[in-house]
Amino acid sequence: MPECVLRPATADDARVVYGLICELKQAEFDREAFRAGFLANLQDRNMRYQLAGLNGEIVGMIGLHLQFHLHHARWIGEIQELVVMPQARGLKVGSRLLAWAEDVARQAGAELTELSTSVKRVDAHRFYVREGYAQSHFRFTKPL
Repeated sequence: MPECVLRPATADDARVVYGLICELKQAEFDREAFRAGFLANLQDRNMRYQLAGLNGEIVGMIGLHLQFHLHHARWIGEIQELVVMPQARGLKVGSRLLAWAEDVARQAGAELTELSTSVKRVDAHRFYVREGYAQSHFRFTKPL
């Protein structure tokens, strides 16, 4: 099995991160708006992006937002994005990225990590359960 190498994302990674997010959402986004948002997020000390590479190719990423939740009176690590390209699934890339996010959140004093995923992503649900996550909340959304 090829070695999975993790590294922080930088501004130079905007194009590859865009491709990963398009894979995650199975959609395309306004490239300039995406780039501006990504660059702004890189400046946020509570936002972290980590990329995963196999054989020199970026095949996955995770976005971790550290935030203090008043209803916990503690820090929480919210995993906002986790994507692994189809050719790298089953190679433990997602597990490595999750472990990285959990370690960073733990070191920041977070009480837990949490994430949301589409109700349609049944394979992802099984993956998160295997990784020790439990469905404990409902998330409601409303388009504006």
